[in-house]
Amino acid sequence: MSEPGKKRCIVLLPSGPHFERLFEEVLERAITKTGLVPSRLYWNAFAPTPIHHFVDEIEQAEAVVADISEHTDEIWLAVGCAVAMGKPLCLISSAMGPSLPLGIQYLPHISYPVDASPGDYVDLQHNIYAQLSAVMPQPNAALSEPPRRAPHPPPSAAPASPAPALSAPASSEDLASYEVMAMTILDLKASATGLSPRDLGLEMRACNASALTSHAMNALKRRRFIETRPVQVSAGNELHLSENLFLTRTGEDWLIRHGKRVTAPRTTARARARFLSTS
Repeated sequence: MSEPGKKRCIVLLPSGPHFERLFEEVLERAITKTGLVPSRLYWNAFAPTPIHHFVDEIEQAEAVVADISEHTDEIWLAVGCAVAMGKPLCLISSAMGPSLPLGIQYLPHISYPVDASPGDYVDLQHNIYAQLSAVMPQPNAALSEPPRRAPHPPPSAAPASPAPALSAPASSEDLASYEVMAMTILDLKASATGLSPRDLGLEMRACNASALTSHAMNALKRRRFIETRPVQVSAGNELHLSENLFLTRTGEDWLIRHGKRVTAPRTTARARARFLSTS
């Protein structure tokens, strides 16, 4: 159920009475509290839903909440679409373990017990609301933009030269604290082969910000401050490809310009690595 004209949050749940109760007592309330309209996305095992239906629904949604307690193909497909589109994403699970697909293990999850008590549901509702509030675009930031964009020049002034600086602030300056944290970690911890998304998630967890790892990555990729490149990584006697994270030149310049650069001594080695990778 959704209301026309309202911003929706797509909810993906396995089937069963437990998940119906979870939606009614936890998810619906937490999502509504953020100002979004919760909208369940259903599928039928006997009549498979076309893939484009999932893609269209997620593309039009403002955010996505998914319970990954059970390995449901449709849920993994929708989660992959949300990650690829950079949608604010909240994952919950009552069955955390090493069985998660490799490509999804770096994403933050909110866990809750299988036999959840009313108190556990209250905590889960609070955590979902907190994460959605943290990763959703803040409306008051957009509302404050027009006054800065349309300053009134003094009546006696001739063509004012400073006007362009006031009317076109650089959007790249307005980074969230967790985005700055992710870039600083990459600058400090990345080697010539970059840093894996999993390792970035672990470093963010040490700063109590693991829930924001994927959102920081998606936002920084959109700004072209970081990029992914395939690199060969050894695990014991085996080699495999890993899509590691790298700061771009634009990202490095931002850190230098704002006094956040922490790896000045390694600049030469990094420049050499970049040169070799392009030669």
